[in-house]
Amino acid sequence: MLEKITLKAILFDMDGVLVDVSRSYRRAIEETVLHFTGRKIQSNTIQRYKNLGGFNDDWKLTHAVITDSGMEVSLPRVIDEFQRRYRGENWDGFIAEEPPMIHTRTLEKLREGRIMGIVTGRPEAEARWTLERLGWKPYFPLVVAKEKQERRGKPDPFPLQHALAILDAAGRTLAPEEAVYIGDTVDDMVAARRAGMWAVGVAPPYVDQATHGALLRERGAHLIINDPNLLLDLINDFGPRVALAMDNEEQS
Repeated sequence: MLEKITLKAILFDMDGVLVDVSRSYRRAIEETVLHFTGRKIQSNTIQRYKNLGGFNDDWKLTHAVITDSGMEVSLPRVIDEFQRRYRGENWDGFIAEEPPMIHTRTLEKLREGRIMGIVTGRPEAEARWTLERLGWKPYFPLVVAKEKQERRGKPDPFPLQHALAILDAAGRTLAPEEAVYIGDTVDDMVAARRAGMWAVGVAPPYVDQATHGALLRERGAHLIINDPNLLLDLINDFGPRVALAMDNEEQS
């Protein structure tokens, strides 16, 4: 029964879930597009591409926006300009300005009796640098970043399935239904569902939360939150919350 769901693993996306990227990744997209096209993109353009699905990789999203504007620029050139802004010359770019979206004390409580990990489209160096900067390394023994995904990023379920395989190899065997994935994009929700995991969608503060929450639910989210710090109560009462959400969907 849904009321008896036991979660043994909590897997997180990083961007828009653990850290606010509205003025880092998204700013890098905006400035890189401006560099190549000479035009500013509208404020909702980035979210519109992400909502289409298939644009979990911000480098490829940036390249797509530039290409769709009629410019022919190679992906490596786009990546170079993007990284010059985002990572900077010595980790002094926009990445250094990303504020956390979740409190350390929340992570401390969430990991009690559970394993926690990150499954992200970020390059591993950037994911681990951010964990180090925020003092979060002890909370995330598992990191499945871009390099471990064999070019099969979300919405492909491979990154999440690979995370379970790593845990299995480490002696922490668990079934997909004993894991939950926390993400903020349609690709996150689709990947979690395809992997057989529970999907929790986050509607971060820099999007229209009602509209975005509805979209995430449409793409498979079992539950929606607008603040990752609400996860503690949610996880501790997960089964009944999911059951109630499903009952409400059936009645609507």
